[in-house]
This record gives sequence, C-alpha cells and structure tokens, in this order.
Amino acid sequence: MSIGVLLGGCGYYDGTDVHEAVFTLFAIEAAGERAILVAPDIAQERTVDHLSGDEVPDARNVLRESARLARRPIRALQEVRHDELEALFIPGGYGPVVNFSTAFARPGEPRAVRQEVAVFLRHFLEAGKPIGCVSLGEIPLRTVLGDTIEVPAPPATPEALMIDRERSIVHTPGFTAFTRLADVKAGIDAMVGEVLKLVRERRRIAASASRGTTGGR
Repeated sequence: MSIGVLLGGCGYYDGTDVHEAVFTLFAIEAAGERAILVAPDIAQERTVDHLSGDEVPDARNVLRESARLARRPIRALQEVRHDELEALFIPGGYGPVVNFSTAFARPGEPRAVRQEVAVFLRHFLEAGKPIGCVSLGEIPLRTVLGDTIEVPAPPATPEALMIDRERSIVHTPGFTAFTRLADVKAGIDAMVGEVLKLVRERRRIAASASRGTTGGR
C-alpha cells in the first residue's frame, strides 16, 4: 500500500503550490514511503497569469497541469482504488480550493466540492485513514465535513501543528503563515512525520490483529 498525494494543478494562484508539493513529496520519500500522485481529470476552474496575477481565458486541465510538477507517473483520481492508499496528503495553493469545488471563485453562486473529489475524501474520513494538509489544502476537506472555515492564529513555531486526533487530520499552515522556505519545509516535515506515525500505528494494530486471527485457527 502507498501514500496518496492529491494535486490540484500547477501554480499557486490556480493550482497546487509547487514548493508545498515538492516539500511534501521529499518528506514522504525521506521517510522511506512511496507516494502515489493523483489529480482529478477535470477542467481547471480558472487560469491565472502568474507574472501579472491576472486571470486569463486559457482553458486547462487539472490532471495535465498537475503532471507538470509530478516528474513521475500521475494517475487520474477516478482510476485510483481507495484500498491502494493508507493515507492522503493535500498540499496547498488555490487549486485545491477553486478546482476541487464548483463556483468557489464565482461570488453569489452555490459552492460545493466536486462529487468525485468529495467521494475520494470521504473514503479517508470514514475509514479513519490519516490525512495531512498544507495551508489551503485543508479547505476542500473542511468543506466536505461541513466545518466552519476560520483563519487560525499563526503558530509560535513552524513545527507547531493543528491536529484533529478524532478524525486523524494533521495541518501545517505553509505559506499562509510563513514566507521563508525553510520555515514552510520545517512545518511540512513535522506534519508528514506526524501523519506517518499514525500510518505506522495503524499498520501495527492491523498486523497484531492478523497474528491474533491466525493464532486462533
């Protein structure tokens, strides 16, 4: 089994933040785990010129844009079996907010997480599988949960995490609280480490239960 990383395009303004994604992947690899990169095969909600910050009329696809930063095989969300993944990471950027939802960038229109993304996220929540989020990556998750989305106070240190132990959700604020790459990386390293501790505890419990079942035969 592997660790899922959910991408929402490429680029802070209209996709996944490249730095947050790379730091997440690096931390997973450094821990000896294998990441499976996934993204929904859907049209991008908007495209932004990252030089000017202006929205432009280019039509782009979230999966194809995510492949730009993947540097490895990436799979369409719809093709991934839920039982392949033990945990999920969602790096930030506006892509997970805007592209994973309908009408999020259009004031006055009803907003909802896209069905395929919502089904995917609910699997992890209902199965109690650990989820790690960076900055805005938590918004689609909190939207699915029906939580009120609030801007928390900046943590005292980059390594300070927000941990929802009941739901096994771990969050680090990334660039929403810090500007230095070293600080963002330190927070992501701590978040990934905490999520993988939960993964390994689940593995230990599953292995113990398996030995108990085998021994009882």
